[in-house]
Amino acid sequence: MNDQESLATHASRLVAALFPDALGAVLGGSAAQGRATATSDLDVAVLLPDSGTTGREVIRHEGRPVELFLTALADVPEFFAWDSARRRGTVLFIYAEGLPVLDPHGHVARTCAQARAVLAARCARRRTSSPPTTTPGRVSAGGCPADC
Repeated sequence: MNDQESLATHASRLVAALFPDALGAVLGGSAAQGRATATSDLDVAVLLPDSGTTGREVIRHEGRPVELFLTALADVPEFFAWDSARRRGTVLFIYAEGLPVLDPHGHVARTCAQARAVLAARCARRRTSSPPTTTPGRVSAGGCPADC
């Protein structure tokens, strides 16, 4: 098992233990990109049923710091619009480019596709309204400039 698989398994255990009703989860950041170090935190987006509470938590699980991005399914469109508008896109990028670690009913796959569509639309708007602000070759996995 490589480090990325080990971290994905860790994220999966965490979600199963703390969010047994979760619809799914995505591992993001350096862990999903295969660049994590022994001291890296885990960035985990957890998709919750509509009864869940959208928010952010920072915890320690099995000795590793974890940043949890909790989103209720019904809040996804509004949250993605808000994340996109403020141009930070942390949760958008986790869903668009992260590594799904739990998706028993396809909710995460649909949410990831939705995130990629929001980012693509944002990039298309930016391309028509302003000159590019990235250096050549600096693009995200989805083919969009990394700062879109």
